[in-house]
Parts: sequence; structure tokens; C-alpha cells
Amino acid sequence: MTLGLWAGLCLAGWGSALWAQEPQGADLAQRLGCFACHTRQDGPAASLDGVGARLAPRELQQAITFPRQLHPRAKMPSYAYLPPREQEALVDYLSTLK
Repeated sequence: MTLGLWAGLCLAGWGSALWAQEPQGADLAQRLGCFACHTRQDGPAASLDGVGARLAPRELQQAITFPRQLHPRAKMPSYAYLPPREQEALVDYLSTLK
């Protein structure tokens, strides 16, 4: 893409939509496979139903970045590698599950 075309897209509002799309927590949870284990029924991990009422945002952050600190035998992987904006989007989404 040439600089002139890119500048035109930015002026038209298209560039910002292409460049800085905010991560969506629900989509991220789906992409990461959270619901494969955290099902609504008997799954290998606790259901995410009501997790926003059970855990404060700070605890949710810890759970996604260092899950074994809360549950030493947890098989959940750490998502500490996610960019901060994605971690925040995931915590915000999980907080809404009340």
C-alpha cells in the first residue's frame, strides 16, 4: 500500500479501524479455547458461569497469568504472554460473567 493511499484511508476513517481495533474479550476467550475446559456442565475445570461474581478483577488477572498460584494443580496454561490490552479485555469480559 502506498503512503498516499494509506493517508487517504486514514483521513476517511478507515485507517484507524484497520490499525487499532480493540480486542474483544468474548472473541479472545473463544480463540484461546477457554470454554473447552470451562464448560457449563461437568468439565475438567470450573465453569465460568458467575466467575465475575466470585473473583475480583485482580484475582481474574492473576488466574489468567499465573493460574498455579491460585490452584497449584491446575492444568490451565498461563496467558501471561498476551499483550496487556488483550489481558485487560479478557479480564473485563470474565468480570461480566455474573
